[in-house]
Parts: sequence; structure tokens; C-alpha cells
Amino acid sequence: MKKTVTHDSSSTKDNRRRVWVTVLLVLVGLTIMLYPLVSTNWNNYVQNKASNEYAKFTQEQPEEVLKDRLASAREWNSRHRDTPILDPWLTQLDDTDPDYKDYLQQLNDAPAMAQLKIPSLDINLPIYHGSSEETLKHGVGHLYGSGLPIGGEGNHAVLTGHTGLSTATLFDNLKNINEKDAIYINVYNEKLKYEVHDIEIVLPEETDSLKPVEGQDLITLITCTPYGINSHRLLVHAHRVPLEPEDLEAMEKSGFHWQWWMYVSLLLGLIVLILLIRWIITNTKRQRSES
Repeated sequence: MKKTVTHDSSSTKDNRRRVWVTVLLVLVGLTIMLYPLVSTNWNNYVQNKASNEYAKFTQEQPEEVLKDRLASAREWNSRHRDTPILDPWLTQLDDTDPDYKDYLQQLNDAPAMAQLKIPSLDINLPIYHGSSEETLKHGVGHLYGSGLPIGGEGNHAVLTGHTGLSTATLFDNLKNINEKDAIYINVYNEKLKYEVHDIEIVLPEETDSLKPVEGQDLITLITCTPYGINSHRLLVHAHRVPLEPEDLEAMEKSGFHWQWWMYVSLLLGLIVLILLIRWIITNTKRQRSES
């Protein structure tokens, strides 16, 4: 007596194969969609950690060592007040230049040159020498030609940072800064406070406002604008003000935060994942009922 085959194993295998291919494609799509979210938060964490490690390192150094490094930096500043200041994204520096090599020796025995904090924007970043592309991937760059960020009358330190990287926040939120916002610099355990007094958008070659001003202690933050076009520069100018006791508490903020697009990406990812799980469950039930 012949047996009748009622279950089509070939059809079942094909259906399972389609399910797994669909699942794989959706997971690949999710990975691509969530990559900027994961990479940005990871790099933000690394940069925030590097900034805090700099602060911890300088706190642990002998006071005489810190004073010696700052004295050397002040002497360097006094000798380089007339160095040309050029746009960091249009200028290629000569690494073999003796003056540039001397510059790299200043404030160079710590994990970074200094630490930048802007509590109103949740910014907590290390400051490194120069403004090369590699430097600006990891934090804030100090623009060669401007004064080292150590304060002092007649000093004008210029700090540069990227906007619009897909793998880090950096200066993305600088456009949201307001006049009178506080900017803090920790340089070899010396805390400096600056207050924003002017915000302007200029062409890359317009650098007159980056020059030092006699009798004033200034810093300027620079980033490219508009987002994705980068034809102009956003300049945030600030002047030195006294450090109050409550400022020390403000400087303790971590600076690690999420941006609005991160929440949107995570929500969309969760929705896709829930729909995928629901589809798998529905498909599995249908297969069982057909069997």
C-alpha cells in the first residue's frame, strides 16, 4: 500500500529561507541606520573621558611642575604675538617649521593641551595642539598663530572644532550658544572663565577679529557653517571674567548627552525591530497552521 505525502518539505524549506533572508536584510538595514547613533555616542564618550582624564592628570601633578609649564607657555605667547592667524580649514601648516616644532613643545606633557567646558551646551572636550583633520576628529584644536589658552592681558586664544561629523557631536551645538554664556578652560589645573560677548558669521578669509587686543584677555571658538555647506565660519567671541565659587560646580558637569536626532533614530530602530518580531511570530504561526 502506497503512502500519500501530505507535507511539502520543499515548500517549507523555501519559506524558511525567505524568512531568514528577510530577517537578515532588515538587520543589515537596522545596522546601517543605527551606525551614526552608536558611533557618535561612543566617540562622545571617548572624548568626554579624555577631557576628564586630562583634568585628573593635572590635578595629580606637583604644583611647581604646573607653574613651570604655564610660565614657559606665557613666555612663548610673549614671543609670538605677531604670528599670522589663518583659517584652519584652508591652510596647510609645514610640520618641519622650527617655530611650529617649538609650539608643539608647549603644554605637551599632559594627555592634552587643555580642557574646554561649556555647561550651557553640555560641551566637555579636550584641547589639542593644531587644527589638523586628525586632531579635530578627537576634540578641539588650538589654532596655531593665536595665543596659547592660558589667559593673560593681550592674549587671544582661538579654538577650532568640527560641525556635522557623522561620528561625533563636537561643536554641533555651538550655534545654540548665547551672549553671556560661560565658557571654561582648565589649563594645567588653572581654571579660567570667559563670558560670550559677540557671535558673528564671517567668510573664511575674514580673520581680523581673531587678532589680540591690548589689555584684553580673549578667546574665540570657530566652526564651519552652514551645516553641510561650510562656506562660512561661525565665530564665538568671549572675554575673561572672574571665577566665582559656583563656577567650580558648573565645571563638574560631564558634558555627555544625547541630541534630538539620536532619540529619533533609536525610536525608529525600535519600531522596525518590533515590527520584525511581530512579522516573524505571525509567519511562524501561519506555517504551523498550514502544516
